[in-house]
This record gives sequence, C-alpha cells and structure tokens, in this order.
Amino acid sequence: MASFNYVAVDSTGKQFKETIEASSEADVVAYLRAKGLTATKIEAANALNSNISLTFLEPKVTPRDISVFCRQMVSVLSAGVSISKALDMLGEQTQNKTLANAIIGCRKGIEGGSTMHESMREYPKVFSDIMCTMVAAGEESGSLEISFERIAEKSEKDTKLKALVKKSTMYPMILGILVVVIVTFMLTVIVPKFQDFLSSLGGELPALTQFLVDASDFAKNNFLLLAGIVVALIVGFKMFKKTEFGMHLIDKIMLKVPLLGPLTTKTACSNVMRMLATLLATGISMIDAISITADTMTNVYYKEALQDVKTEVAQGTPLSDALEHTKMFPPMVHHMARIGEETGDLVSIFDRSALYYDEEVEASTQAVTAALEPLVIIAMAGIVGTMVIALLMPMMSMYDSLDSM
Repeated sequence: MASFNYVAVDSTGKQFKETIEASSEADVVAYLRAKGLTATKIEAANALNSNISLTFLEPKVTPRDISVFCRQMVSVLSAGVSISKALDMLGEQTQNKTLANAIIGCRKGIEGGSTMHESMREYPKVFSDIMCTMVAAGEESGSLEISFERIAEKSEKDTKLKALVKKSTMYPMILGILVVVIVTFMLTVIVPKFQDFLSSLGGELPALTQFLVDASDFAKNNFLLLAGIVVALIVGFKMFKKTEFGMHLIDKIMLKVPLLGPLTTKTACSNVMRMLATLLATGISMIDAISITADTMTNVYYKEALQDVKTEVAQGTPLSDALEHTKMFPPMVHHMARIGEETGDLVSIFDRSALYYDEEVEASTQAVTAALEPLVIIAMAGIVGTMVIALLMPMMSMYDSLDSM
C-alpha cells in the first residue's frame, strides 16, 4: 500500500482534497468514482506534499461537542437517513476540526465494511471507550438512536457538573493565588526597602520583625532554590498520588474531611446512578455495566467497592444487597436499587436517583464554596496583616520610647 494525494470535484463543482492509502492510482480512481467524485489530480504522497497533522495544535473535543454530535445523530437517524450519509452530513457541518475529521474517518470505516463502534475506536482521543461500548450495544440491540441519546444526556450532565465545580472553585483559587503574589511581593520588594530604615532606628528588632527580615533575605538570596523546591513538591505530590498508597491515603482524606467528604460521596452516587441507567438502557449487561461504571470512578474506594459489587452480582447476589454490603453508599442508593429490582425498571429508578443526587451535589458544592471563601479571606488577612504589623512594630516601639522621654 502507498499514500496518494488527490484533488477531486463532485457534480456541483465542489472540490475535495485528501491523502489516502491505496495500492495504485487506479484504486484511487475507483475509490473516487464510488463516492461520485471525479479526480482532477492524483500524485504519490511524500514527506513534502503529504498532509502533515500537528495533533498538538488541533482543537480538543469537549463533552459539549460530543453532546451536539450525538443529538444531531439522533435527529438524522430518526429521519430515516443511513448512518453513512448521516456521518457525511455531520462531518461537513461540524465546526470542531478534530471531531469533523473523526466523523469523516468513521464514515470511511463504515464504507469499508467496519461497524460504527469499530470505526469510532480508531479515534480514542475523540470517542471514549465507554461511548464506543454503548454504541456497540446499540448496534447489537438495534437501538443505536437510544445509545446516542443517552451519550448526549451524559455529556450534558458532565458539562454542567464541571462548569459548576469550576465556577465554585474559581473565587477561592484567585484569592489563594493573590495571597502568594502579595507575600512574594512583600518579601522581595517591600521588606528590603524597609530594611535600611529599620537599621537606622538602631537597637534590637522585635522577634517578629527580625523573622520577617531574615525571611526576606533568604527569599532574595535563594529565589531559584525556593522555586525549585516548589516545583519538586508539586511533581512529587503528583507522583505520590499515582502510587497505590498515595491514592488510598488522599482519597481516604477526601472522604473524611468535613464538607468535602459528603460532596465526594454524593458525587460518586450521582455518577453510579447515571452510568448504570445509561449503560443498562442501551442493552449492556448488568455485570459489564458495573465494571464500566467502576472504571469511571475517581475515588479509589468507590472503584474497589463497585468491583466487589460486580463480584457479588456475578455470583447471584441482587444488586441492592451487593451495594449495601459495601458500606460505601447511603441507604437511599440500595433502597432505590431494591425498588428497581422489584418493579423491573432499574433504568428509570436510577435516572430519578441521579437527578436527586445532582441537586445534592450542587447544594454541597455551594456549601463548600461558601465555607472556603471566608476561610481564604481570613487566611489572607492574617498573613498580610501579620507582615504589616511586623514592619510597624519597630516604629511603634520608637514612638513609645519618645513618649516616655
């Protein structure tokens, strides 16, 4: 197989350019004829004329992009359009170039005899493994539209949750960064300017003032060392977090810290309920649905709990009992699962439970934000105020001495 560049036009005169793999120019002509295109130029591709793809410059595909794509697929497929034609239509109108290329690639895969999910797996940076699995289940059960509908719903919920978390943490993060900037500015600029004045006052400096002066000298003389220590701590923390011990320690702390613990639990419950409802609705088996859901959990303790649930369910234990045995989920979770098992409608029960926990996550996130904001402000005022007081203490001592004369 060799690479060929071609330029071709359709019946309306619209021009198409692409680099493809083919055995010969004749195969390229046959490929274009099958697509209803007429070749105007075909040449062997090489390092100088082939289409070079700089992946790091390509736009990222967001959950919002995936949601729009899936909604469009549902609309087009519902209208009776073939999947190949649907992908052709969506590939042309999709604004995100990365997603558009993946859609066009899927169309080519299907025209080459592959299934939709097999074609999607060729683009792991665009289509997640969960999405491919759900599409595979939809193709197998003949409910591809339901699969895309469910993927769209999940992407929209993920987008909303991420936006909520980002919005809630933005203000505390800005204040935290501001504290670091102010402290650095005070130590490297303000305190040095006061040092000559403080030295001219004579006498021994108060302990707090002397500590601030020494800290300023150390920061100025060892700035690169301090910067290196900060970088090393950040890198070290990230590496530690990837270790088995680090993951368990950090995730356990997240579960135990006030406010953050309940938020972590509610977020996990929301994710479990929604993922199970989404996967089961597309025809995926209970065992596979639990396994996939476990892989999506960010907290290692919930990941391990769901793996235990999978083992018990595989042995014949009802899902509700298996969830209860983990001791990781609130009573409402296994009670709702039991109701779903009794009524034979786990999907709608889990859907409603997920909506409930979404509201709980939003309320808990706002509570955490409301608690963090004053804490960060108090810490900021305490640090900056202490530094200001340390600078003023020698002058206050001098004024007291003058008054006593």
